[in-house]
Amino acid sequence: MASWPDIPGVTAVAGRPRLPRAPDSVVQVLSVALDSSVDGLGWAEVVERAVRATRIERGRVEGLLAWLPSSRMVRWDAGGALLVDGRTDLVDLAIRYTAWVSTQPVPKEFADSSRAYAVRVTELAAEVAQKGQRYQRSGLPLPSPVAGTAQVVVAGSGLPLRERLRALLSGLDRVFLERRTHTRAALLALLSAHHVLLLGPPGTAKSMLARALCTCFDDAAYFEYLLSRFTHPDELFGPVSIPGLKEEDYRRLTEGFLPRAHIAFLDEIFKANSAILNSLLTLVNERTFHHGRHRDVVPLIGLVGASNELPDPDGGLDALYDRFLVRLTVPPLGTPEAFLAVATGRIPALDLAPALRLRPDDLRDLRAAADAVELPPDVQDALVALWQSAREKDWRVSDRRWRHAVQMLKIAAAADGRNSLARIDLLLLEYVLPPDPDRAAEVRDVVLEHLGTTAVPEHDLRAQWLLLEADRVAPAGDLAFRTEDSLGPTWAERMAFRRENLLRFLALHEEAVERLARDRSAVEELTEHHTWIADLPAQVLASHIEASRDLAHILSQALAYRDSLANEAAAAKALVEQLPMTQRRVYGHGAVLALLVPEAGVRVGITLAGEREELARRTVGEAPGERLEVPELTLSAERWLDWASGSLETDLLVRAVPAWASRNVGTALASVRRSLRQTAVPAPPPLRAP
Repeated sequence: MASWPDIPGVTAVAGRPRLPRAPDSVVQVLSVALDSSVDGLGWAEVVERAVRATRIERGRVEGLLAWLPSSRMVRWDAGGALLVDGRTDLVDLAIRYTAWVSTQPVPKEFADSSRAYAVRVTELAAEVAQKGQRYQRSGLPLPSPVAGTAQVVVAGSGLPLRERLRALLSGLDRVFLERRTHTRAALLALLSAHHVLLLGPPGTAKSMLARALCTCFDDAAYFEYLLSRFTHPDELFGPVSIPGLKEEDYRRLTEGFLPRAHIAFLDEIFKANSAILNSLLTLVNERTFHHGRHRDVVPLIGLVGASNELPDPDGGLDALYDRFLVRLTVPPLGTPEAFLAVATGRIPALDLAPALRLRPDDLRDLRAAADAVELPPDVQDALVALWQSAREKDWRVSDRRWRHAVQMLKIAAAADGRNSLARIDLLLLEYVLPPDPDRAAEVRDVVLEHLGTTAVPEHDLRAQWLLLEADRVAPAGDLAFRTEDSLGPTWAERMAFRRENLLRFLALHEEAVERLARDRSAVEELTEHHTWIADLPAQVLASHIEASRDLAHILSQALAYRDSLANEAAAAKALVEQLPMTQRRVYGHGAVLALLVPEAGVRVGITLAGEREELARRTVGEAPGERLEVPELTLSAERWLDWASGSLETDLLVRAVPAWASRNVGTALASVRRSLRQTAVPAPPPLRAP
């Protein structure tokens, strides 16, 4: 087996296996899939059979089998059975795979490898097909899939917990001006049983926010303390029991201290000494307080820490710093309105109705619902990409931190009444991933990069555009779909066949536009109803705008191509314009033939290299001063298309020019025919890079 590289964007994504690396493995898996569809096997059986046949890793096999629906000729039904359109075969699937690979964005250094990989897949599929394969077309079309795609379902207003959370946050927003992000991220962290770090200068309401968060929980005990290097453990954990010592039982009297608190606020937390910090680690992470022989389970919902500065990198505080899942920078007020409201005392007192407060059973039910929240494939891919970016950029995100972060995202979805995550939820990670405040903007930019729309499968239409030239555009709705086996040899039939394929492409384009519109509406609706995202960054919808522009460009090219196929004259003109413009060279420069197709408005010079150029008088004789015009060849559009398709011999055209020019004209026309690949059907115009 030849050695092929892992090509980012094709056979690997963010360092994770995606598709088989070797082209022959691709063909083997496709063959197994087609055979398995005849045998009526389901997903698990097809995967096992393909793994045994190819002996490649399971993840790559599953990746290729999951790609099959992107071909639009194969799909997996709800029961896991593989359904294959009867009008496809191994070669057809390989060509569709090649088109898909050819539209994937890859690093420049892998462009040649990716192209060679794609071409080799088609070549190997053709070789296998020539030897004979078990799978045969059944002649039956693939059943149409259920219309539409799964959308994120936003729960209705009947969820009591969701409404109470919104009311609590609304009450906090009235008191904490310019702190919508902080109240939401901090409360979400506490609901997830994790801890919050507030970084900022004195006087920015950090301790006030911690007390307010405590009032969101029903009958919650609150503990607050300002730490210093001289803080004694007794001040946090309670004094040692004197009667206990008399009985040789070391224990602390914890009532009213940190081990009995539901919400705790520790100010200047990084100024504490090692005795305090070592005890805190076990308490905040395992919810257990060790004193003597006693191991007390603490009721701590979450710890809020505050500091004016980051911990000393050489102070051994990395473990404690990592325990704070959400880290928020709390700046001073930034707007005149907020400043005046605070300075003049016009901020109302916090007043949260007791009925709104969260009870222990609310937390229990919420966390149980979060366990059932699923991660769709696009969210998983985005997470893997973020994980890879974190490693490359050295964000120092521990495995434990990733696990807790995903748990928090699930809590956010469950609190909104959703049973799956959406890509927009990943915005919440910008409070989790930065190693320090100075790198928050860098993390935010990377997160936003992975929030693009997935409504239109990436490069799907571009793959269909490549397939258009091969007349293999996928089925679309009720439009006719037939294979080229039924075609006759004439260019008129080929032209009509291309128009059928173009109509299907336009139908697929319309479907993509509708899906993009639905996705944008869903994102806007989700954002409007999202409890935890205060403001939607403009970059989130920018991907929809960019996708809309790309679809508009593709549509303009498709409509222009439709015009070029409208009639014989338009096709003749498009075919001539498809020839490359002349290039300066030692040999083959300068027109040797004037080609005229009057009804198509064509009057162009043709060079020996088969290129077109502006017509001019040329010296073609050998005698000094002998000046002759370039010979003209006038053809009707139909006759020009007959010749381009190969049904009219070049010799018949050469006879119409003077004998002295026949050799050069014959060479020029042979070059033109090679350039046009002996077809009268104009090629689709190129698309700009996405």
